[in-house]
Amino acid sequence: MISDQLHHPLVKDLAWLVEGHYIERDFYLEAYWVADVEARLLALDQVPAPLINALAECKSHFLGSYFESLFSFAIEHLSCLTVIREHFQITGSGKTLGEVDMLVETPDGALHQFEIAVKFYLERPDLFPHDWIGPNKNDSLLKKVTRAREHQLQILQMQEGFSAIAEFAKDRVPQTSLLIFGRLYLALNDADDVTAWLAQTEHGGWIRVSQIALLMPHFSYFSILQKPHWLANQNITDNFAFNSLQSAYNLVSEFLHDSRPIHVLLWRAVRNAEHNRNVFIVPDSW
Repeated sequence: MISDQLHHPLVKDLAWLVEGHYIERDFYLEAYWVADVEARLLALDQVPAPLINALAECKSHFLGSYFESLFSFAIEHLSCLTVIREHFQITGSGKTLGEVDMLVETPDGALHQFEIAVKFYLERPDLFPHDWIGPNKNDSLLKKVTRAREHQLQILQMQEGFSAIAEFAKDRVPQTSLLIFGRLYLALNDADDVTAWLAQTEHGGWIRVSQIALLMPHFSYFSILQKPHWLANQNITDNFAFNSLQSAYNLVSEFLHDSRPIHVLLWRAVRNAEHNRNVFIVPDSW
């Protein structure tokens, strides 16, 4: 993957977006990336100032806002789509009805409304149908998809929404598309779960802190991933902090002060990128 060849963290995250790590999608962006997209990413890795400056305009520290800024840059600079409007509110009867993430035009003149998000969901079969939930447990994949399809993606179909874009639409009705990027994390409750998880490469995993020993036959080191860089993994050949997986038991005391799950990158040996995996370590009470 092109993101593995890059080093600047912002450019790596941009490349991760372009690679297309989806949980849910209605639109195939790969058909619209410019032909030399990888060359442009490599050049940006050498001179990242345009991306740095663009992201500096985002004043929010939230991961979702960071990703929206990345997405805006990608569409504007790395695709053949034309951004008509983005992040605009639809109002009616004196109240806000909702917000449109992005309205774009394809080269053939079609309009598309994008509802975009980046999400990281952990598997909890016992909570079905909300069996994929966010690390803070207040969000679920079902909630997100239902809300997007029944509300956000209906806004421009309403009279108030269509009126807000009438000057751009010229009687064209926008097609609606949900794009949820991110990663799903399988529950690792026993050795069999870990074995099955290692046999695939698509998903991350999550494990309770008291069960970390289940991972030790397979991994030696971990690095804590800090927001907003939960997207592309760091290069093992770059200099960054790492810890012995044996020391991960020290996280037990940390959970006494902060019960939020900790997102980590696991790997087998220092400077060896083989079989790196993303894992959430959670308190036993999670």
